[in-house]
Amino acid sequence: MISDQEIGKKEMELIELLPFLEAREHVIDEHLSEIIGLWIESPDFVCVRPDGRIVGVELTKVMEDRDAVFWERLQYGKVQIDPFRTQETIHYLIERKEKARSSRYSDKVAEVILVLQLMDGTLNQLRVVLADLQDDFTSHGFSEIWIADYSGLEPYGDIELYGLFPMKWWGYHERPWPDRKPYG
Repeated sequence: MISDQEIGKKEMELIELLPFLEAREHVIDEHLSEIIGLWIESPDFVCVRPDGRIVGVELTKVMEDRDAVFWERLQYGKVQIDPFRTQETIHYLIERKEKARSSRYSDKVAEVILVLQLMDGTLNQLRVVLADLQDDFTSHGFSEIWIADYSGLEPYGDIELYGLFPMKWWGYHERPWPDRKPYG
């Protein structure tokens, strides 16, 4: 039996998945349909590509220390991440998720997209340290790895992406919104 808390967690993940799928479609011009997700755990969601192939999507939050974030928002009105510490966290999360992928669900879903959800700070703060790390993100079994900047989701209704793997999507992908105003 699934608890109400587990159902709520999955519904929140679905709310976070949909803007990623939209941003990814904008970048690579491929629509993924979410077909399974509310009752499975590994990977978070199973989607289908236009050609019918199944692909998993694993969402993972990249977050700063909650106490530090609280005080920075209170003192400065925003969070200034340490890009080097965040880069280390990203490497750690990729390693951890790769172990989970290979041991728990590589036999269920052959292709898995890893989405690293940047919850604190912005891609602009992180881009400087990522620029020279193209070779650091090639030794894993994920079909794609994206950093998704969720800092714009609430005020602007969108997210921006930074492709880490494969190389053809490497780098920052800005969303071209001509009249991008916060909160509508």
